[in-house]
Amino acid sequence: MARPPEFVGSHFTIVALTTPDGCCPAGDFLDSLESSDRRKLDVLFERLGNHGKISNTEKFKKLENSDGIFEFKSFQIRIFCFFAPQRRVMLAFGLRKKKDKHNQKDVLRAEEYRKAFLARGA
Repeated sequence: MARPPEFVGSHFTIVALTTPDGCCPAGDFLDSLESSDRRKLDVLFERLGNHGKISNTEKFKKLENSDGIFEFKSFQIRIFCFFAPQRRVMLAFGLRKKKDKHNQKDVLRAEEYRKAFLARGA
């Protein structure tokens, strides 16, 4: 069963991506967070969903050297995402990042999720 959207706004709907095998990596990660950390991300989802942008690049930005991958940031928490048709922002997966640079494997994983999603035409 598909997970309901994380937020439905006037500009974008924020959705945790469900893979063809039924897994929902971003949803599982969000469910594992403490309520205070989850609330900080929910505020970012609301801001992007309702206003269409987040000006603070410390909270939301496109990853350098990536193919259409963005990240929501809240302290050490990162949620990789991408923009999809029908004004959706698809949350690929989340992690706790302790280093300044992203592991290239994480960026490649997010790009694979994006390519697979767009190939399905979902």
